[in-house]
Amino acid sequence: MKIAIRTLLPLVVACLVPGLALAEKADRNRPIQIEADSVRMDDINKTAVYLGNVLFTQGTLSMAADRVDVRQDDKGMATGEATGQPVHFRQKMEGSDEYLEARALRIEYDARTETMKLTGNAWISRGSDELRGGVIVYDIRTERYQAQGTTEAGVQGRVRAMIRPRNQPPAAPAQPAGGAPAKP
Repeated sequence: MKIAIRTLLPLVVACLVPGLALAEKADRNRPIQIEADSVRMDDINKTAVYLGNVLFTQGTLSMAADRVDVRQDDKGMATGEATGQPVHFRQKMEGSDEYLEARALRIEYDARTETMKLTGNAWISRGSDELRGGVIVYDIRTERYQAQGTTEAGVQGRVRAMIRPRNQPPAAPAQPAGGAPAKP
């Protein structure tokens, strides 16, 4: 069993901590903690399934899901899928006080393509900017997002983005008509 845990725990990290280009780099060297109501590991097929109240933490990274499935292929490349009502993901960004946060009914990660796919009421936030849609795909290598409003099940929807101005001075108090300052 110790061999299975040593083999599969790094897979969970590789799958669900995709090494986002701007993610806190120190997190990679921190201990991984996984809690769940139960786990099924298969060393021969290189799979693990964590069930019930899954909590995954590593440094500033945290994820909560109902279920996490992890698979590794013969070349050592891993894929993972977390499902929940919804799955919550959060990690501090390198060199800033901002966090990358995400929520979706399903979050998938593929190490071969270095993509993270959020499906079902997908929401991703970085700092004060937000993106919502039925499906959001994040390419880790290029740091580009692609979103569609319509879900994979064909339910029509729209994409919504909120991009807030950066480094803007605070807005001046409104002046009454005529341009004279307001009297106290």
